[in-house]
Amino acid sequence: MTKIKRSGSSVEAVIAAFREEYKVRDWELSYEVIKKPRAGFLGLFASKTAVVSFDVPEIEDRVKLYLQLLLQKMGVNFEKIDARREGKVVYLEIMGVSEPGFLIGKNGSMLDTLQYFLNRVFDSDRRLSTIYLDSEGYREKKDQYFLRRFVSRIQETRQSGKPLTLDPMHSSQRRIIHQYVKRQKGLRTLTVGDGDKKRIIVFPTKLSEQEVLSQTGTKAIKFKGKPPRKAAPQNKQAANPDRRGYRERKDKGSYRKPKYYPNRRPPKRGDHGRRTDE
Repeated sequence: MTKIKRSGSSVEAVIAAFREEYKVRDWELSYEVIKKPRAGFLGLFASKTAVVSFDVPEIEDRVKLYLQLLLQKMGVNFEKIDARREGKVVYLEIMGVSEPGFLIGKNGSMLDTLQYFLNRVFDSDRRLSTIYLDSEGYREKKDQYFLRRFVSRIQETRQSGKPLTLDPMHSSQRRIIHQYVKRQKGLRTLTVGDGDKKRIIVFPTKLSEQEVLSQTGTKAIKFKGKPPRKAAPQNKQAANPDRRGYRERKDKGSYRKPKYYPNRRPPKRGDHGRRTDE
C-alpha cells in the first residue's frame, strides 16, 4: 500500500479530486487530514491550503478488502484472507472458515459464484485479468485429483517426443493442464478447436506449432464470424460513378403541392367524383 499527499483549497475538494483520479470507491477510501485551511485572526496568519494523506491500495489489496466486506455481509466467519498477485492474475484463499461447507457449496458452486462476482466487479481494471478464489485448499486438492489421470501421459510425451492430443474439456480444466505443463521443463501446450470442441495438445519445446499441427492433423483456431459490414455511401452517385444520367433527388419534405391543370375547371356542388374538362 502506497501513501501519497494531495493539497487543495478544501478537504472535500482534495478528496473528490483523488477519487476521480484513482477511481477509488467509498469502501476502500482511507485518508488522513494533515492540514486544514484556516481563516486566521483578523486576516493574519491565514492558510487557504488543505493537505490530505491518502492510502493507495494495490489491486490485490482492493480485491481482498472487497471480499472481506462481502463475506461480512453474508455472515461468514473467517480468520484471514491470503492474497497474492502473479502478473495480471490475483489468487485469493480464505482461511479459518467456521462453516466451510456453506462457503464452498456443492461441488464448489458457492466458490464459483463468488469468483465470478469478483471478476465482474473488477472487470474494468486493466491491471487485472483474472481472479481465482479458493478456501481451505479445496480447489488445489480438486485440481490434484483431476491431474492424476493426465500426469503419466504427459510424462510419456516428454520421453517419446510425440505430441499428445487430449479430449475436449471445459476452460477451467484446460487451465489446470496449462498451469501444470508450464511448470514442466521441455514441454509446451497448444489449444486447437472451437467452442465446446477446444482441446489441448501437449508437445516438446523442440517442435514448432506448425510441425505439431501437421503431425496431429489439426488446424489452428480461425475466426468464423461474419465479415464486417461496409459503410453505406453518402449518395448513390458515389456508389455507382459510372451511371449515366443520374440526378440526385432533392428532399422536398412530406408535403407535396398539388398540381395545377389550367384546362380543368373546379368541381361544382353536386358533381363530386365526376370529371369535367373544359
